[in-house]
Amino acid sequence: MADTASTVQDTTTSTGTPEVPYDLSADKMMKDNLLILGLLFFIFYFILIRPQQKRLKMHNTMMKGLAKGNKVITGGGIIGTIIGFDGDDVALVEIAQGVKVRVSRASISEVLDEKPGAGKSANDN
Repeated sequence: MADTASTVQDTTTSTGTPEVPYDLSADKMMKDNLLILGLLFFIFYFILIRPQQKRLKMHNTMMKGLAKGNKVITGGGIIGTIIGFDGDDVALVEIAQGVKVRVSRASISEVLDEKPGAGKSANDN
């Protein structure tokens, strides 16, 4: 019984309150929480936000560089050749000989060849 009393007595201060080996003040906890929050934002920025901004920038650059004769793939998977533009936001795409569709410029997801007329073979439409 004496061992238990001396152990309890060792962990209390002279005022009778238990002694805490680390600082649990409100300021310390607030700083720790802000540090964790900042660390989480830093991780999310480099894993999610920054790569998305790079993809968006590349897509905008690609959209500005669209030209007549580019072979493109739309967001719906249609492959065709740009034959003209109808205003700033609409491209006329020929998907088969004599079949033309109007496509929103923003829905073009990929340009297959950068130079108009490049890579044409005898079997291309």
